[in-house]
Amino acid sequence: MRYDVLTSGYVSMDHMLKIGTPAQVGFTSLVTNADNTQVYYGGCSVNIACALCRLGLAAMPLIRVGRDYAQTGFEAFLAENRIPTEGVALRTEDITSVCYLVQDNEGQHITLFYPGAMDGRYAAPFPDRLFAGAGMGVITVGARQDNELFFEQCRRHSVPLAFGMKGDMDAFPPEFLRRVLGYCRLIFCNETEREAIERVLGHDMGALLQSGSAQAIVTTMGSKGSRYATREGSGTVPVYQGAQVVDTTGSGDAYISGYLYGYLRGRPARECAMLGAVEASFALEKTGCCTGLPNEENLLARFEAFAQQTEGVD
Repeated sequence: MRYDVLTSGYVSMDHMLKIGTPAQVGFTSLVTNADNTQVYYGGCSVNIACALCRLGLAAMPLIRVGRDYAQTGFEAFLAENRIPTEGVALRTEDITSVCYLVQDNEGQHITLFYPGAMDGRYAAPFPDRLFAGAGMGVITVGARQDNELFFEQCRRHSVPLAFGMKGDMDAFPPEFLRRVLGYCRLIFCNETEREAIERVLGHDMGALLQSGSAQAIVTTMGSKGSRYATREGSGTVPVYQGAQVVDTTGSGDAYISGYLYGYLRGRPARECAMLGAVEASFALEKTGCCTGLPNEENLLARFEAFAQQTEGVD
């Protein structure tokens, strides 16, 4: 089977903990959400693949899971969302990656992560047949060893890449980061990540539009929206107004997914950025990275409303 998108990066069994006071050493913080034991399935690779599958694309994560694959409900989650599992490798000597996302009453976050089966010591190439004819690869935060293998397999099979750094310099050490950025077609980052990347490069990222393979560089700016730059020009897209924000977790991955959907459908950069903003708005409305992700019909209906909302704005 030919896949529209292959995604690489950590998988995660997410636990959301909300605490009533900021965490401090030596002090107890009370957990305020009763659903703190519920598992929300995520990780960048899974979030993006899930979003794109719901939008009708054939998107597959290349991931490893542990001996608890069925027990956690993750196997059933992939099946329910029609996410292909040909790229799921089982490591019975460990468990599937687990993440504890702690949010205090001031909106500050602490992330605790056990890599489990996605640890770099288990890294191994995935079958070359999975890359044959793939439309695009998405490289996100993961073990450095996995990222390097995924990158080389995409290059060898001439699969274009989209890049989402997620602020992890361990996953992308400087020399490797330069190679990845020089090859990628699409580059996504937030403002803080952009500053970190530019410190490594020693110049403005915009130069990659001329010196590398980049066709678009997109910088998300939180409540200020997003900024895109292509070889033809640049612009800014505001956030979608109207979403009832419940949980911001996974909204960045949703944005990338919406942009990729537009890109693979041949839409211009501004519309891709708008689709990213709209996709992210759905993710914000439910707890968990994948819970609120829309189908294609719902995405496009909200996109049309957003287009009217932003007419004449650039």
